[in-house]
Amino acid sequence: MDNPLSPSEKARVGLWIRLARCYNLAMRDLRAGLRAECTMPQFDVLAQLERSPDGLTFSALSEKLLVTAGNLTGIVDRLEKQELVRRETNPKDRRQTFIKLTDKGREYCAKVIPQHTQDIARLLGGLTDNTVQNLRADLDKLAALLDGK
Repeated sequence: MDNPLSPSEKARVGLWIRLARCYNLAMRDLRAGLRAECTMPQFDVLAQLERSPDGLTFSALSEKLLVTAGNLTGIVDRLEKQELVRRETNPKDRRQTFIKLTDKGREYCAKVIPQHTQDIARLLGGLTDNTVQNLRADLDKLAALLDGK
């Protein structure tokens, strides 16, 4: 079944490949920066909880991270063993559990998040301010398109 792509379609496929390559290269470097501290999925959970002082349910956390709640269980289990997070049952609805940072988790985030932020700034430091602004605007358009808005 031969279905040749138009030049416009080929350009879009090439764009996708470049986006994926850039993402993979960036994640390789960012994972290396976190390796001594935690895994990238653990970092993502901690960073979301750091932004949510009242905690998040598994469902809310999975929506923010774009993963299933089931995928979070093992990550949260490991973070709980490290005493970085805790589970709290909602006293008004015992079916609902919130995941919250512990004091140790907040201290950990205060150390790891700024380092990760610096790693990102360093990683993208070779881009001009104009390029950064244009890429941000273009990627916002792409995200809105992909999100159906």
